[in-house]
Parts: sequence; C-alpha cells; structure tokens
Amino acid sequence: MQSNKYYILTSLILIFVFSSCSDKEKFCEEAPNVNNIKVSIPLNDLTEEMVGLRNQEEARDFIQENPFVADYFFERRRYGSDSIVANRMVNIFSNPAYKDTLYQQVKNTFGDFSTLKLDFEDAFKYYKHYYPDVAVPKLEIVLAGLQKDLFVSDSLVSIAADYFLGSDAAYVPNGVPEYILMRYEKEYIVPMSMLLLTQKQNKTDQSDQSLLADMIFYGKSYYMTKMTIPCTPDSLLIGYTSQEMEDINKNEHIIWANFLENDLLYETSHFMKNKFIGERPKTFEISQQCPGRIGIWVGWQIVKSYMKNNPEVSLQELMENTNAQQIFSQSKYKPKG
Repeated sequence: MQSNKYYILTSLILIFVFSSCSDKEKFCEEAPNVNNIKVSIPLNDLTEEMVGLRNQEEARDFIQENPFVADYFFERRRYGSDSIVANRMVNIFSNPAYKDTLYQQVKNTFGDFSTLKLDFEDAFKYYKHYYPDVAVPKLEIVLAGLQKDLFVSDSLVSIAADYFLGSDAAYVPNGVPEYILMRYEKEYIVPMSMLLLTQKQNKTDQSDQSLLADMIFYGKSYYMTKMTIPCTPDSLLIGYTSQEMEDINKNEHIIWANFLENDLLYETSHFMKNKFIGERPKTFEISQQCPGRIGIWVGWQIVKSYMKNNPEVSLQELMENTNAQQIFSQSKYKPKG
C-alpha cells in the first residue's frame, strides 16, 4: 500500500462523496491558519506545444525533450520506437476533431491553468503545516489523446487535461463507465492528486489482511486528504451522486448492520473484500441502491468518529497508527439512524 509513486487507473480509482454542509463547514472553520507558509509550485504547460505538432520531425524533437510524456502517456516502451510514437502524436493532435473541438474545450475549461496551480499551492500549504519537510512536486500539464489521465509522484504531478473534461466533452475515453467518468471533471484533479500524494504518510500493518484493516486504511487516507483541502466538499473525495449520498446517510445504520450480521469486518478473502471496497457501480450484496465501495465510506466514518472522540490524537499519530482494531474500538462508531 505504500510507495513513492502512485498511478491512477481508469478502471479503479479514487473515490468521492457528498458530505453534509455541517461537516464541510466544520473542517473549513477549524482549519489552521497557513498564510505564513510559502509554497510555489513550478508549472510547465505543454498543451499548446503538443497540439501544434505538425510533422514527425517536430514530434520526435518533442519526445527527446520530454521523454517522460512519451514513456508514460504514449507508452513509448511498448512500441519501442520514437517514430511510431511521433506518428501517433501527430495523427492525434493534427486531427481537426481534436484540434478544433476537444482542445478548444481544454482551453475553455482550464484557461491558463493558473487556478489549478493556486489550488495545488493551497493544498500544499496545509500539507506542509502538518508535514513541514514534505517536498513540493512540479506540476506538468499535457495532452494524452484520452489515453491516460494523470501521473503522481513525490517530484511530479503530470495531468492530461483532455481527460478531465467530464461526460459532456465532445469526446470521452473509450470504455470508461459513466459512474467513473463523472469523476473526470477539473474539480476532482486536486483531491485526486492529494489523495495519492499523502498516501505515503499512511502506515499500515501488512500482516492484517482483514476487511476492517482495509476500511481503516482508506478511511485514514480520506481523512488525511480532507485535512489538506479542508474547504473542499467531500463530494470531491468519493464520487457518489446526491441521491446515493442521501440514501446512505438515511440508511447508515442498515449498512453497518449488514457488515456486522454477515461477519464481514474480519473477512480476509480478496474476492469477498473487493465486493465492498472495489470499484463497482453498486454494492448489490447490501441493496440495489447502495453505491459501490461502501466499505471505504464506512471506514472513513469510523476514522472521523475516532478523531472526534480522541481529540488528543494528532493527524501524524493517526497516520502512524497501524492498529486498525484499536482505531475501530476507540472510535465508538455509532451510525446514524
């Protein structure tokens, strides 16, 4: 679970939820003052250069100057040839359907990316408040022809802007279900990235393979991310619709009863665990209306309850704590309903 590099895949990802206004206001109002923390994130916008590639020679020059973009977003190692990748790039970016439509949507949606840069800088002010020695990565904006979404590491956040135009874009990634595609809006970029960037602080006991341990791990991740973007709605951290959120809030006690009655907390089968924390449109085992990844949402509520009932515990101590059972026991979690 711990690594210096984290990749977001289109088939499973990050997980987002609507919270109550009171939760949003609480985290925002109680956020520390970070005005004295100075953060400047270098921004490298490659989009105009990429959409302007007219021939293979220009594309090969771009690849030589930006090898990571070619390797990660255009899978140069898979093709084994700069010429093949250069030809792909020219075919994509010179196509009028892309150049005159999709790229224009990128410009209309993001402008000069300065707002995105400021949002990342604000998030890192909070991150550095809790972890002063954390490194600030470079921010890179690319176009990927809807092939991949983004790359996140300690030193680089590279974002394919054309992937984050939402379900109303003129063209969308092939094979991405609607319930996942709804998360690919520009508002999700910072929460999505911070979730991965902060994950390295989240310690876990690898020997504990229970569903409860996974739920607490994810719960800690979302709690930590929320602390770096305290005024951002929880809807940008777990991706349920407003109706789904209304349903789970109303039926939280029923959802929790299902976990207890079916002895799920200490389940270790990956097949079974994936039904409750894996990427699915619905958790059919609970109900036709229960959204997927419900175990992660419950884990988040448990961690919130733990921190509320143990105010002496710092964020750093929470993230260092690998004892999922202790967090659960001391959370005194009582679902609503």
